[in-house]
Amino acid sequence: MTPDALSRAWAKQAQLDAERGVIACRMCRQEAGLDETTTLWRNGHLVFALCDRCAGAHDVLMRPTPDGIEVRARSRTPLIVGGHG
Repeated sequence: MTPDALSRAWAKQAQLDAERGVIACRMCRQEAGLDETTTLWRNGHLVFALCDRCAGAHDVLMRPTPDGIEVRARSRTPLIVGGHG
């Protein structure tokens, strides 16, 4: 599945989930209620969702571009790998 097709499939499923009041975070894929997510809608369609947990751990930038919406996220804390001790 191409990244474009995957994005369209996510948006379609997210739209159905939003109608029942639950949505999957685009970053961690966990389901959360609409009252626990930041959502971005464009022309009546859900294009991005971010749960409060991920929003608390990342600085997120959303901005419009000629091709759509650009979303960038940066972790607020470093990722420590292999810390034995």
